[in-house]
Amino acid sequence: MLVTIVVSCAEISEDEKDTATETQDVNTRYGKNLVTLPPLSEVAKNETAQWSVFDDLEANLITLNNQPIGVIRAKSEQMSAQSDSLLKNIPEALDTRPVYARMVLANTRAKLLEQVANYDRLDSLQLEESLQEMNLAGANLFIEINRTFKKNKIDDELKETEKKELEKQQRFLDSVYQAEIIDNNSN
Repeated sequence: MLVTIVVSCAEISEDEKDTATETQDVNTRYGKNLVTLPPLSEVAKNETAQWSVFDDLEANLITLNNQPIGVIRAKSEQMSAQSDSLLKNIPEALDTRPVYARMVLANTRAKLLEQVANYDRLDSLQLEESLQEMNLAGANLFIEINRTFKKNKIDDELKETEKKELEKQQRFLDSVYQAEIIDNNSN
């Protein structure tokens, strides 16, 4: 009978430890040191506004910082679904290999974060690492989107400059041709 009491007490203390760990995990905040995501340029904001759930993904990325595990679980699940949707419908202006590659990486990081956040035994170091990697993938996506529009702007400016130069050369050639016609007619 003495053995049964000792075993019963041991089981109670195990249950108390699990309950204490769960309480600690619910109150513990993760992602305290996530870097701020780079802002999108105005052109990028206008274009991404037409990209189905991009604004929702952006909002979830921004609010990952300093959250309890329950919020991180919900946000990681949402980001996983959002990034799946975004991968299927990339707007033409953003449909470049670099943006696609960053989107695939963000999608993968969202799925890994969701997986880590939903482990039965939460590993806080692995969760912090996954949060950092998701944040970095999001930042790289934003940087690449900005870079794409910056590159497009430079390309457009170069085309316009080239067009003006060709028009200038054509006017010069036309004036030389007209001068030759006048010289030939006067002779």
